[in-house]
Amino acid sequence: MSKYQDEFGASVKKIENLLTNGENIIWHGKPKRFAFIFNKCAFMFPMALLWFLFDFFFIYMMYKSGAFSALSNVMFIGFIVAFFAVHLFPVWAWVYNVATAGKRWDNTEYVLTDKRIIIITGFVNLNVDSVFYTDISNVSLRYSLFDKMLGVGDIYFELSNASRCFLDVTDPEEIYTTAQKIVMDIQTDIHYPNSLRPDSNPGYTTTYLP
Repeated sequence: MSKYQDEFGASVKKIENLLTNGENIIWHGKPKRFAFIFNKCAFMFPMALLWFLFDFFFIYMMYKSGAFSALSNVMFIGFIVAFFAVHLFPVWAWVYNVATAGKRWDNTEYVLTDKRIIIITGFVNLNVDSVFYTDISNVSLRYSLFDKMLGVGDIYFELSNASRCFLDVTDPEEIYTTAQKIVMDIQTDIHYPNSLRPDSNPGYTTTYLP
């Protein structure tokens, strides 16, 4: 069982319900709260800000020109309001991202077991994503500028046509090393013929000891 069991309490109990028979937790964690929310706020912010300033300037110039002054322009004003309500979609998307960041952090869980990785995410509905170690082609560790400042990192699990990620985790080097070792051990255990094994490890049916 994970050394993080006491730290997460009921959260570990929830994850245990997702495990298959004989599956064990090796590592379990969450993103660092401040870093996770900060990065959610920073995502799309430059584009949203530029988009808002552009639309604000355009609306202001229309106002200065007197386009909104005549009562006969009510339909025109309604059209303009509706148009910019839609045109400001990148801004609304950023606001939604910021407003839901806290709840998304609450729901986010990362797990390494002796069989697979499990990623739990979501805002209203929870999404449980599992990737078996045999499907992982590479494990990489990445830092953004803000990640370095906030003391976190991102662990990427590369698949054949996609990737999965543990975002904004503390102690990223330790988690990266652990994940890389598990992937290498499990894949080696599967790919090597059983006839070449010593008697103490006769096949993949043996228990994985990280």
